[in-house]
Amino acid sequence: MIKKTDFVLLVSVVVAALICFLFLKGTQNIAETQEAQYDVIIEVAGEEIARLPLSENTTYSIDQENIHNLVIIEDGSVYMSEADCANQTCVRQGKITQVGVPIVCLPHQVIVMIVEGAS
Repeated sequence: MIKKTDFVLLVSVVVAALICFLFLKGTQNIAETQEAQYDVIIEVAGEEIARLPLSENTTYSIDQENIHNLVIIEDGSVYMSEADCANQTCVRQGKITQVGVPIVCLPHQVIVMIVEGAS
């Protein structure tokens, strides 16, 4: 026999799962939307230093005031392959393929993300 608390717990889990599903469904996977054009924006300390097309395989080196980061755009994804920061979180994050999911190198104040737009 199901108790009232068990029912409330079950409903809460279902609602939480539904919210997670809708959130993940809301992020746009680049591979599923081939008709739009996408760019990769690279910012340092809040200033956009590069805007590159996601459709072209490219290597972009950030070398400014004792910082080094290497951004790779490859086959519709982007990742940070090198960074001379201590924690290497940005390198370990791996490839991103979705709009709105940034790669952040906090020690160097570098942000890399995919945005919609034409190059």
